[in-house]
Amino acid sequence: GFPAALQMTITAFSNIFVQSYINFFGMEVMGGWTAYNKVGQLVLLPMQSVSLASTTFVGQNIGQNQVKRAEKGANVSLLITLISTAILVAPIMIFARAFVSIFNSNTAIIDYGSIFIRMMIPFYLVWCVNQVYSGALRGVGKSIGPMIIMLVSFVAFRQAYLFVVARFISNTILPIAMGFPAGWVVGSFLAAAYYRSDRWKRHGSLAAK
Repeated sequence: GFPAALQMTITAFSNIFVQSYINFFGMEVMGGWTAYNKVGQLVLLPMQSVSLASTTFVGQNIGQNQVKRAEKGANVSLLITLISTAILVAPIMIFARAFVSIFNSNTAIIDYGSIFIRMMIPFYLVWCVNQVYSGALRGVGKSIGPMIIMLVSFVAFRQAYLFVVARFISNTILPIAMGFPAGWVVGSFLAAAYYRSDRWKRHGSLAAK
């Protein structure tokens, strides 16, 4: 559990600097961003819950040397998260303004919050890959890999992206905000590539002997 805790701590600290990029654009943008994050939590909860379940399921099956069953469980977990996330994403995008208005009645904040929701929420489907496969890898006992992947994608890549975009490409809110889903895409690609390698399966087989 230590690598996961370390990764969450460093990511949270990094997000303080990421948030400063958002805060630069003023109170209305900050209000819209806050409302978007609150709505986004509705989508994240099922994804994170299934990811935790995937860790337990994979760990139990690896303990019995049921590697194929563990792999099937991880893939089914990914399917469940994709379906549940899609079910939540669709109405939230359609009724984005109504969801944001729950938290604030300011028209400008509702406008920004709706833009953030419609721009960011669809990428939660990509985020499912990172969450589930990282959870499965932790169940195998390989928690260092997911930690490195998330630190690379959510901290190093995101900070580099924001620095380059803000100073050399476009100092406007939408390209800046896209730093978040860009990190999810990179993290999910790396997590899927690492999970699909045969190394974790060999590790699981050896751990069970």
